[in-house]
Amino acid sequence: MRRAGLLLALAIVLLFAPAALAEPRVNTFTLANGLQVVVIEDHRVPVVTHMVWYRVGAAEDPWGTSGIAHFLEHLMFKSTGKLKSGELSRTITRLGGRDNATTTHDTTSYYQRVAKEH
Repeated sequence: MRRAGLLLALAIVLLFAPAALAEPRVNTFTLANGLQVVVIEDHRVPVVTHMVWYRVGAAEDPWGTSGIAHFLEHLMFKSTGKLKSGELSRTITRLGGRDNATTTHDTTSYYQRVAKEH
């Protein structure tokens, strides 16, 4: 019985291994405004993740001052001409998704993840 279980497990691994090891399809292009776009298709999970990375972070804070890059990261969650403060995050949460941002030494990034039907 144990041998049959091991054979079944091996068969399952061999069945799904090619999909797990396949190289992802990557497409890159640049928009007219200079924004570089990278699209990486990954169909293993039925979600869509949108990420925006800025090549600016804490290293750009003026000498003797810290926290400005992180402060600017938080400003992106405030209101705009079309959205109230926190409205984007509330919408994503209502759809069962997640969003967040981070600031490192040399980047500031934002992401939103929702089920693909949304």
